[in-house]
Amino acid sequence: MIEFRNPHHIEPPGVLRQILSHPANDSEVIELAVFQEHRYAFFYWNKWVQDNKPKNPTCLVSLDWHQDLCYPCETEREWLDKLDLTSDAEVSLFSWAKLAGNNDGHILCAAYLNLIGDIYVHCRQEMGRNTWQDEELTDTYGNKHTIKKFKTYEALQEALLKSSESSVFFDIDLDFFSVKNGLSDGSFEFTYLQEQEIRAMLDKDHPLISWIFERIKGFTIATEPEHCGGLLKSNKFLDLISDIYFNPELFAQKCNWKWKPKY
Repeated sequence: MIEFRNPHHIEPPGVLRQILSHPANDSEVIELAVFQEHRYAFFYWNKWVQDNKPKNPTCLVSLDWHQDLCYPCETEREWLDKLDLTSDAEVSLFSWAKLAGNNDGHILCAAYLNLIGDIYVHCRQEMGRNTWQDEELTDTYGNKHTIKKFKTYEALQEALLKSSESSVFFDIDLDFFSVKNGLSDGSFEFTYLQEQEIRAMLDKDHPLISWIFERIKGFTIATEPEHCGGLLKSNKFLDLISDIYFNPELFAQKCNWKWKPKY
């Protein structure tokens, strides 16, 4: 049993977290968390649920080269059923040491515990003939979670703007900005979206981003440098997101959204 200096304030290793004003209204604040290992998002989704106790589960909108949609196996379900979600120490250790180390199981583990509601993933990874078909997961409490996967940004936008979702966790894996992902196909060759295209996609006035920001309850960013083609490539995309949204840069003193007063 590990003894912590402060068991009530433990977070996964290497994470940076910032409190921001809400991007679309002045009555709320949200948190943004940045980490290398995508599975650490599980910790923050749970933290925000425990802090805010939403009446209905918050949907997840994720931009990722990979799907990251592996279902929890029987052993993982047993671990999840025993997990004390009120303990930062326990959830942090679980996120680090028990969630799949290849970072593909955190989403459906969170859904299994009803920490997130329905799931919307825009990805590039094809998993066979049925890649883009909806799936469904029944959580440990008997709730149904629809899993939707989108091949295009436009299809994701159409689905969300037609939906009745009222709250969102927004999740970006920076390898999403790669097109040919050489670590995933074994070629070790990478191509990328152009900066102008990324800026257009993430612009606060883009209909999809505007819809997300009106409903956002938390923002997670996974840097995953290996899957971006290297640390400098990953840092470049993080810097681009910071430049699009924040002034001064992320994690600087008084950082806030560019279109709002310094926080």
